[in-house]
Amino acid sequence: MIRLTDIRLAFPDKVLYRGINLHLLPRARCGLVGDNGTGKTTLLRLILDEMSPDTGQVWLRAGLRIGYLPQSWQGDSEGNLLSWTTSRVGDLKRTEKRIAELHQLLAAAPEESLQTAYLKELGLLQEQFERRNGYFLEHNAKVILRGLGFRERDFQRPLQEFSGGWRMRAALGRLLLEDPDLLLLDEPTNHLDLPALEWLERYLRSFDGALLAISHDRFFLDRTVNLILELAHTDLRQWPGNYSNFLRQKEEERQRRLALRAQQEEKITELKRFIERFRYKASKAAQVQSRVKMLEKIELVEVERETAGIHFHFPAAPRTGDWVLRVEQLGMRYGDLEVFRDLSFNLARGEKVALVGANGEGKSTLSRLICGIEQQAGGELVLGHNVLQKWYSQDSEEQMNPDLTVLQEVTQVAGRRTQTEVRTLLGSFLFSGDSVDKKVAVLSGGEKSRLAVCKLLFERSNFLVLDEPTNHLDAKARGVLMEALRAFQGALLIVSHDRWFLDRVVERVLMIEQGMLLDYPGNYTEFLCWREEQLQAEATAAADMVVTSEQSVAALSRKEERKLRTQEKIERRRYLRGFSDAVAAQEQEIERLNLELGRVEEKLLDPQVYEDQELLKKYHLKHNRLRSEKQLAETAWSEAVDRLAAAEREVAAAAEGEQSPPLTGTDVKGGE
Repeated sequence: MIRLTDIRLAFPDKVLYRGINLHLLPRARCGLVGDNGTGKTTLLRLILDEMSPDTGQVWLRAGLRIGYLPQSWQGDSEGNLLSWTTSRVGDLKRTEKRIAELHQLLAAAPEESLQTAYLKELGLLQEQFERRNGYFLEHNAKVILRGLGFRERDFQRPLQEFSGGWRMRAALGRLLLEDPDLLLLDEPTNHLDLPALEWLERYLRSFDGALLAISHDRFFLDRTVNLILELAHTDLRQWPGNYSNFLRQKEEERQRRLALRAQQEEKITELKRFIERFRYKASKAAQVQSRVKMLEKIELVEVERETAGIHFHFPAAPRTGDWVLRVEQLGMRYGDLEVFRDLSFNLARGEKVALVGANGEGKSTLSRLICGIEQQAGGELVLGHNVLQKWYSQDSEEQMNPDLTVLQEVTQVAGRRTQTEVRTLLGSFLFSGDSVDKKVAVLSGGEKSRLAVCKLLFERSNFLVLDEPTNHLDAKARGVLMEALRAFQGALLIVSHDRWFLDRVVERVLMIEQGMLLDYPGNYTEFLCWREEQLQAEATAAADMVVTSEQSVAALSRKEERKLRTQEKIERRRYLRGFSDAVAAQEQEIERLNLELGRVEEKLLDPQVYEDQELLKKYHLKHNRLRSEKQLAETAWSEAVDRLAAAEREVAAAAEGEQSPPLTGTDVKGGE
């Protein structure tokens, strides 16, 4: 499918690749990892032919269809959501038109040779059209958009009404609808909430083409890829398995090399000791000379040094009172849109709390209210005694001056700090040497994130409010930030979709759902288990509850009204679960068949197989059988999706108070 041979690329200040090689097969599932600046996005640009290597060759299979999702929005915003999503599949329309023409030509063709040619072309086009689900284009677009978090009512909304994060979801939806042979995804999880992220993981597991994804989301890589490509030290290495396997294998190899290096150094010490002891003894001259030659021949095993990490600590801050934040009956609305109401909770000194929920529920809005960026519509929000609050959001990266250098950008907020102190802290964030003189405008997304966090650390704080601080940070940077936050003595309120990160930092979870607040003491995984048990228990209680027509809803208290709405939602979830499970079962079957097909196709690429006609025939028969089984599975999947969509429409028609994605101006870019 794709072959990169001896690719070399260098810039005036840096060598990026020294002869890297890569061969991607059909249905490959690859995660591309490496520190920021090692050339991950550049590698995608080489495949897309947006750049050329200094030497080497990039070979693509003829007719290969590539779909690319960049990190940031690069498209137009013309038309409504649905029409924009389906606008890039014009080749399907042309294929459909050509199929109709071929049917007419067949009817009129008198010669058998012409009929044979038309039939051959017709068969190929129909296979392509069916494989790309051309007969279900709009239906599939809606299924994908729903999976990514859009509602039925959003399909006719102008795309320009959506925020940057929701436009990136639309871009991802359009890309998936195109059904390319190869998906190139650059940080696809940055703009997704947890439900959409889990849906995307399921979709990619059943995706028929090849996948090459850049991601710093460990959970995402563990669930979607089976090969890790690591860019490090101008080289590209391949590690079989998911990301967790990659980390384990890499550490095992490092330990083996350390042990071997220790043995070599011990041997060298022994040889040197013998040489020094008998250097001047004529009777030992031959033995000394032999050991000198042995010493010269030893090639020390290189052990990869740990990349310089982000080592920092938060400056000491004064002690606060027992509580840092008190929220009572807090409400917020934008015009007719009520984001939430009557939220109440306290945050104690030193508590580390995650704020989670689907996009549009008000997480970023709440963080802005707490930081005084916006004013609430009702209720009370009070900071505790002696609180020094600092806020990090994705907007922090955009507020930097693009014309300043890295050093200048930090120096302007460093106060009385010396240049040595500033450079030392920048070095901890991987800005060392000449990199401190780079303009902010040319920094990558990850570099801007690190720089924004670095600026935050120059001032004391005992209450941090962080909105998606790990977006664009590489795995090592996330790990170091995680350790720093765990050691932070102040209170922490963090909005994040990074499940691995949350599990290791927070000790309490607040979830906003349909304007209500759920409060759980524990990490995120524990919260999910508790939440599932709670939903099951409430569903059982709801099944036993009977509300007669004589009961007046007006007589119920607000708390009882909320309980009733929650119970109704639980019942809707239970009703839909059977339909979604059927879809998931078919997706797993398609994934299994894809893996089998991939193994058979790898065998068919082996020249030795063609030397044994019986073996070749066996693989061809197996390939045809698997394709037939896959077509049946895809048909069953399509029918299951139709049933799920019908059930969702039925539930949506009965539900009330459903929220849509917020308009631009009610969230931060890439957040809600």
